Amino acid sequence: MNSIHSLAESLPFWEIESTPFPHVLLFDGSVSSGFEILPLDIECFDESRINQLTMGLRAFANSLPEGMTSQFLVKIENDVDEVLAAHTKLVTTENLFLKNLDCARAASLAEQVKSGLLFRPRLLFFLKTTGAEKPGSFSFSSTKKFAAEFEKQFEDRLQSLSQALETAKATLSSMGFVTNDCTKEDFVEILYRHFNPKRSESVTPPKVSKRDPDLDDISPRAQLVFADLVLDQQDFVLDQLKTRVITLKTLPEMTFAGMMSGFQTLPFKYELLFSFNIPDQSKEIKNLESKRRMAHSLSSSSNNRVSDLESESRLSQTTDLLREIIETGQRVFRAELIIILRETASVEGERRLNLHTKEVLSRFKTLSGSEGMQETVASWKTFKANLPLAPMAMVRTKRVKTNNLVDFFPLYGAATGDEKPFCLIKTRLGTLYSLNPYSSRLNNFNALITGSSGSGKSFANNFLMLQQIARGTRVFIIDIGGSYKKMTELLDGQYFEINLMGLYRINPFELRDPKLAPSGEKLKGIVSIIEQMVVDQGEKLTRFERVQLEEALTNVFEISRSAATPGSPVLSDLAKYCLASSEDSLRRIGKLLFPWIGATPYGRLLDGHGKIEGDRTIVAFDLKGLSQYPDLQSVMILILTNFILEQVETDRTVPKRVLLDECWELLKSPAASSFMEYAARCFRKTGSGISFITQGVEEIIASGMGPAILNNTATKLVMLQKGDTKVLRDSLKLNSQELRLIQSLEQRKGVFSEGFLMEGESRQVIRIQPSPLEYWISTSDARDNQLLEKFRSGGLTLEAALTKAAAIAPFGVSSMKAAT
Repeated sequence: MNSIHSLAESLPFWEIESTPFPHVLLFDGSVSSGFEILPLDIECFDESRINQLTMGLRAFANSLPEGMTSQFLVKIENDVDEVLAAHTKLVTTENLFLKNLDCARAASLAEQVKSGLLFRPRLLFFLKTTGAEKPGSFSFSSTKKFAAEFEKQFEDRLQSLSQALETAKATLSSMGFVTNDCTKEDFVEILYRHFNPKRSESVTPPKVSKRDPDLDDISPRAQLVFADLVLDQQDFVLDQLKTRVITLKTLPEMTFAGMMSGFQTLPFKYELLFSFNIPDQSKEIKNLESKRRMAHSLSSSSNNRVSDLESESRLSQTTDLLREIIETGQRVFRAELIIILRETASVEGERRLNLHTKEVLSRFKTLSGSEGMQETVASWKTFKANLPLAPMAMVRTKRVKTNNLVDFFPLYGAATGDEKPFCLIKTRLGTLYSLNPYSSRLNNFNALITGSSGSGKSFANNFLMLQQIARGTRVFIIDIGGSYKKMTELLDGQYFEINLMGLYRINPFELRDPKLAPSGEKLKGIVSIIEQMVVDQGEKLTRFERVQLEEALTNVFEISRSAATPGSPVLSDLAKYCLASSEDSLRRIGKLLFPWIGATPYGRLLDGHGKIEGDRTIVAFDLKGLSQYPDLQSVMILILTNFILEQVETDRTVPKRVLLDECWELLKSPAASSFMEYAARCFRKTGSGISFITQGVEEIIASGMGPAILNNTATKLVMLQKGDTKVLRDSLKLNSQELRLIQSLEQRKGVFSEGFLMEGESRQVIRIQPSPLEYWISTSDARDNQLLEKFRSGGLTLEAALTKAAAIAPFGVSSMKAAT
């Protein structure tokens, strides 16, 4: 009676070990192991950079040991739970609205994952040694015989595998790839998900226990497999999912570097296995020589017979191939490419599977005319022969040489960003990018955001600031136009529209603790402010006058501190003290302070008790009302910059972000220039950063601070550009490919805005794709804001108005289908 083996018992996995390093032991005595590789984003590489990378990969392929089998496994998954959990765990805000907004963002991303709109590529590399040498009659069905034979060469195979893996990691790292070691648990998870695709969506992998050799215990492979297998003439069903196998049938006429990157943009889940064996090269050369002699004998003519043209062509090709291999030192490999598609075993699943199959087959055709083939009867055989960590036999093998082999390496994809997901952004390829503005791998924490009018610069900053504030960042904004007013009000921040309406006062003498004397930095800052008030443009106080003024300020602060109720002095206190002084220079200063004190237009703003609250999460200053008052403008810039510097320097445990949005005309004073240059060069020491937002880098270059800003902004975000991009290319040192990507940036009203992100050495096209509520917080569209004002005039709070607007017009008034 024939025994029927279970699915688990037909698999080649014998044991999964964690020492001396994580590895998998297979039935034939071979050992396999591997590591994870972060895909390299080559979208921004120019031709020379890609050629350099290709040369390195050729050296990598040639360095792999003969006899070993290598395997790349690409898994396009939608498992981003770990990233979302890490992102959510960083939230520290106590603001209930912001907490709910952050939870809604995470839920929206989770929904996109569920809908198949968001993917996470995972790339792994495995090496497998040859099996144990054994006599022809030897059988591994007996555990004792297996153990006796295996012990002879096991240590050597393990050592060879370990050395080959370390060499491979070092070589890939030198080319810019980031590698991570795999653990035993990683191997268990990979195999568990491969054989239980449906179950693994809801049930975590089991903890595989080691089999006791003295007992008839359940094998590790049996502990991993929970699925049923149903074979069919076309496909097979594994764990309730219809599985289809597509293989490479015809090699392309020519290969090119990075050609496999096209498969990374497929908009659905799949698995790609590219396995290749390094056979004995002397045997391969002899085989080619035999083919050449055979072709030569068939093509040679005698007695005036017509030669065989096909044999002549084959002779020429074989001769050229042998010459190329010998002259260039290339190797001959045997490779197989498999793509696995899975869908539910239903009519709808069958329809999706057919659509995905057509898409994959069409991608094969883009590889210079190569052809893919949908496996039918041989689908299970092909699937089983080339498993992760166990490429036992390649059914659809192709012979390729080194130069062509490396072009098939599926090493490319969208970058994933920083390990700490401070901010989460989508990429153009449908993956998540983790942005950490305060990452230790950055030289500084400053940023430059540039784009044409209406490209979404302020919109993008609102989107990113909401995530940063939720994670503990304090924000100070100097703006023109009110782009951040809604966000500031929602988060209980302070918003100052700097004008002469007299709605509030800002006391430049305000102290955190009036009972303490002001610091030396505070006094020096106030002296500079008073100087701006009392001198004509281009003039300065003499050194003697500055000393006298500093002494007067010290006395004024002492008087206020000694009062029955200690408090901060005001500007008129200094004016009175100066007017009562016996020194002519101080009396002159007292008289010149008249326009700045009392009921004068400037006095209503600056002379009186009122302070900027430094403990708020966000403080914003709208300087639009200062453009026609240059004297007030220069004074206010000094007051604001002194306040910001004090906040940044005081508490270095909390990261701060300073935003300067379209303020170049107002920030041309020497004091403002000094502040920006100091911030760009020194903020990193305090754990903080400054963001410069401008319509064009021409403004920065024209300001005279171009080199200081451009060289000290590790993060640059280029939004949609209009007109000539020559200045942008020269200023940011962009290559032709990066410039092409910037020119291809898109924007869809209410849906997304694309930007070209330069973060350290990383380059990436990102998409600012807000939720409806985030859209309404960030929008500056006049029609949108009119609708909000209509709701608020009806008695709704800002939060309620935003929520209502997001419900009836998720992406702006222009998206409304009917008035409500």
